Amino acid sequence: MASPQLRGCGVHALQVLLLLLLLLFPLRVTPGTTCPTPISVEHANIRVKNYSVNSRERYVCNFGFKRKAGTSTLTECVINKNTNSAHWTTPTLKCIKISPSSSKMTKVAISTSVLVLLVGAGVVVFLAWYIRSRQASQPRGVEMETMEAVPMSVRTSSTEDDPGT
Repeated sequence: MASPQLRGCGVHALQVLLLLLLLLFPLRVTPGTTCPTPISVEHANIRVKNYSVNSRERYVCNFGFKRKAGTSTLTECVINKNTNSAHWTTPTLKCIKISPSSSKMTKVAISTSVLVLLVGAGVVVFLAWYIRSRQASQPRGVEMETMEAVPMSVRTSSTEDDPGT
C-alpha cells in the first residue's frame, strides 16, 4: 500500500513525518563520551591529545620508514549511530621502509647544492678582491696646475741687471 501524499506537493506523508522526528529528536551523544585507544599501525606511533568525539589525530611513521603515497595519517573519533558508541576511524596509513638508495640520493642532492653555494660564494669573494685590487693599483688622478696659477717672471738681460757695466 502506498503512503498517502500531501495534496499538491508529491511528497509522501510518512517521509515528512520521519524528517520531522529526526529534526525534533536528533541522535544525542552521552556527555563525556570518548574514544578508546586507537588501533596500532605497523611501524607507526600516535600520540593522542584528545579522546573526545570529533577530535582528529595523526599517526607518525617510525624512524627509517615513510608514509606510502596515497595513504593518510589521519584518524578521527566518531560516533557509531547504531550503537551510540565512539570509535576511531580506520587509518589507511602504510609505513614503508626507506630504501638506502633514496637516502643516498638525498645526501648527494644536499651535498651538490652545498657545493654550488660554496662555489658561488667563492666567485663573489674573488670578484670583490679583484675589483679592489684594480682600484688600488690605479694611480690617483694627478691634478695639473694651470698656467694662470703659476707666476711668470720676466728675465731681463744680464746687462740690465748689472749696474756696474
